[in-house]
Amino acid sequence: MRKLLLFIFVLFANTIVNAQDDLLKMLDEMPSAKAQPVIATFKSTRLVNLHTNEQMRAKHLDFRIQHRFQAMGIEKSNHYGLYNLFGLDGAQMRLGLEYGITNKLMLGIGRSTSDKTYDAFVKYKIAEQTVGKKSFPVGINYFGNIGINTMESANKNINNYLTSRFSYAHQLLIARKFNDYFSILLAPTFIHYNLVDTKTQPNDVYAIGLGASVKISPSTRFNVEYIPRLNTKNQINASGESYYNSVSIGFDIETGGHVFQLHFTNSNGLIEQQFIGRTVNPINLTAIRLGFNLSRTFSFVF
Repeated sequence: MRKLLLFIFVLFANTIVNAQDDLLKMLDEMPSAKAQPVIATFKSTRLVNLHTNEQMRAKHLDFRIQHRFQAMGIEKSNHYGLYNLFGLDGAQMRLGLEYGITNKLMLGIGRSTSDKTYDAFVKYKIAEQTVGKKSFPVGINYFGNIGINTMESANKNINNYLTSRFSYAHQLLIARKFNDYFSILLAPTFIHYNLVDTKTQPNDVYAIGLGASVKISPSTRFNVEYIPRLNTKNQINASGESYYNSVSIGFDIETGGHVFQLHFTNSNGLIEQQFIGRTVNPINLTAIRLGFNLSRTFSFVF
């Protein structure tokens, strides 16, 4: 009798465990009654140069330092590279503040050493990628900025109107996170310059930003981006320099409240009007630049 009762108990317990496992499996496979947002598509609000669909949360402030050294000059003589410590002797820098007004609306301001440019931008979350019932496949954000060049005019004989110093950029940031390890970014871009160097240069530039991010570990990512211009090929500026497409690769390293981004790029400009439409460095080891972005977030939620 004891053996029979023990057998019945073991059989009953095994049936309960199997039933529980089947129930949990059914719950996992059952579509959610409400679509859940996909989070952490990228590590930061920037991929390398391009903005991502990530935004500052409401009442959070991000202090951001963007830094680009001079060209490394590796393909030239050892004296050239070593004399400038492979570009470390000189740099371009941008200091910026970015604040989340709401979880969908973010504002930012900054100042770059390149052309002594001041800029302000707005980024708004139009749609977010979701999973579950009635899921949405991508996240979509709008980004728009205005920049003003405050460099002294080289030509003192022309009227230097304030409006001629303004430029504008507009982007749709379309992002998709495929799994925990891989995300992509597509950024159709329109840029307008109120004043250009030569008559042959268009005031409007169209481009497509392409980016991808691969998760290496919970705190590190590998990023790559390429931004082909669509209507300004074979263009040169007043100094005779050609314009090139921006190419960058980089690594994200998260340490507590900081995100440190180390990268290599052929662009020394730090806002869209500069690195998309005004990159004058070819894609080779002579012109490549080491750079980094450093951000620190502060919370004002009490």
